[in-house]
Amino acid sequence: MSRKFKTRIEITSPAENKDEAMEIVGDYLSGNIMSGIDMKYATRQIRFYDHSAAKAVAIVLLVAIGFLFSVKTPGQANLNMGTCQMAAVQPPLKTSKVSIGEANFKKAWEDKQIHEAIGFIKK
Repeated sequence: MSRKFKTRIEITSPAENKDEAMEIVGDYLSGNIMSGIDMKYATRQIRFYDHSAAKAVAIVLLVAIGFLFSVKTPGQANLNMGTCQMAAVQPPLKTSKVSIGEANFKKAWEDKQIHEAIGFIKK
């Protein structure tokens, strides 16, 4: 496989305008003018990196991050030891059972609240 190179050429020439400068450069590059022109150039190789190395690095990083997230310290392992693992069960509220003989519960509750409020105001 042949390698590819990129060459940047800078040519400086005395000219009256852009068109004359382009004509002088064309003559210089074709070999018609041998002197009076300054030329600088820089050549470097174009690198095409193999993407398999980047894929391997990405896989190693993903595995390392997964390992770090899966490791538990001894303090984390016993964190839930003393707590109940079952969901709490709450008995139904008395206000929701109106049909079981507690129809007057709301009225009794309101009367109690009014009585306490009046007693607080009198003090």
